[in-house]
Amino acid sequence: MLRILAIVLLVGNALLLAAQFGAFDRLAAAGGIPSQQREPERLLRQVNPQGMRILPPQAASAALASAAASAAQAAAAASSASALACLEAGPFAAGEAEAAERTLRDAGLAAGSWQALVVEDRGEFIVYMGRFAERELLQRKLDELRRLKIEVEELHGAAALQPGLSLGRYDERGAADAALARLAQRGVRTARVVTLRPAQRQTTLRIAAADATTRARLAGLTMPSGPGFGACAAGAGAAAAAAAASAGASAPGGASASAPAGAGSTGR
Repeated sequence: MLRILAIVLLVGNALLLAAQFGAFDRLAAAGGIPSQQREPERLLRQVNPQGMRILPPQAASAALASAAASAAQAAAAASSASALACLEAGPFAAGEAEAAERTLRDAGLAAGSWQALVVEDRGEFIVYMGRFAERELLQRKLDELRRLKIEVEELHGAAALQPGLSLGRYDERGAADAALARLAQRGVRTARVVTLRPAQRQTTLRIAAADATTRARLAGLTMPSGPGFGACAAGAGAAAAAAAASAGASAPGGASASAPAGAGSTGR
């Protein structure tokens, strides 16, 4: 019995030794089984081994120090960029905008360090019917207009005009007047044009790249209206920085730009 056990162990050791020397690699490859990787094969699989250099201790230390310095510079640049913020205040009416810019000058901000973004708000107008003394009268008029296939809706969000009906909203007085004339041709006699928001010019003051010192100054300012300076609207930061970079020669008190609030009328 012991003799059989000794023979089995001897045969097992012989097979293990043969496997270590690759005696079964061809059989494994024929059967689709990956061969065992030994150290010589790993050396042959190296990519561009000639590009590897063994440096002496001093050169290795210098290379590590250079890499660390480069990483520190990159981190410092990223930190400096993140320390700048786009801030804006407003919108202000015409008189308020002048007072707001004067506040920035009095606070010591350099001329041209902010932008005055002017928006021409054309206002908002509606073709209106009302006020109705009772909701029953409003509902009766609503049903009558719908039978005439006229677009109409009950007015909400304007307490002084409720209960009432809106036959269209427009961002120009001329467009509202033209809509009223067309309705009159269809038999509407008691409607009129009402101003919900008058036309006006509004100005937003924007500082595209405010550092920590500038932010501290702005935090203590009292503006003519509104809560003061806050973060720029989403997506405005990059555009504001580009605009500030291109506004090299601006007039004292800040650069200015203007854009209309609307480009025509929209019936609603």
